[in-house]
Amino acid sequence: MRALLLFLPGILSAQAVTYSIRPAAESRFVLEVFKSKLWEGRKHTFIFDRFTGDLRFDQKNPETSAVRLVIESRSARCVDDWVKPSQIKDIERAAVQETMAAATYPKMTFESTAITTTTSPDKYEVLGLLTIRGQARKVKLAVETSPRGDGVWIKGSARVRISEFGLKPPRGVVGVSLFIGTKDEMNVVFELLAARK
Repeated sequence: MRALLLFLPGILSAQAVTYSIRPAAESRFVLEVFKSKLWEGRKHTFIFDRFTGDLRFDQKNPETSAVRLVIESRSARCVDDWVKPSQIKDIERAAVQETMAAATYPKMTFESTAITTTTSPDKYEVLGLLTIRGQARKVKLAVETSPRGDGVWIKGSARVRISEFGLKPPRGVVGVSLFIGTKDEMNVVFELLAARK
């Protein structure tokens, strides 16, 4: 009996598979910053093109799974369709250099602390620490997975408060009005391919 107990952790984790997360076709990591007042109903959308990560995934025992993701702050690009094309580069520069202070904080990270199944075998609640501008805060992600070749397609999102990460809208760029009335919330949205190692 004691021998069985010694081997039990290995048996439970036998179905765990390790995956690598890298940029791929259709994959994306996005921050959506919501506006208010004059710009109510609009948002600044920033897509990050460079990121790396690792996923250890056991569908039968999700509580033994874990994920870590590292995003390069400098890789942000603005895809707003409600501002003039000539303003996009200025918005990107302000967001990267001022709001995220990428020169000092070149990376954003997420590291899971707990993963549980929710309403179906392919839907999960992922708890973890999101670090932006050196500020680590607990977040809860709603995540859905589906097979993609020999890998896993991961979709998820979370809503967080901007002030918790010490982020402030830049001022005096592209007309101050663009940055007036930013709500204290943003969405983290991602669609990522985890390829089997």
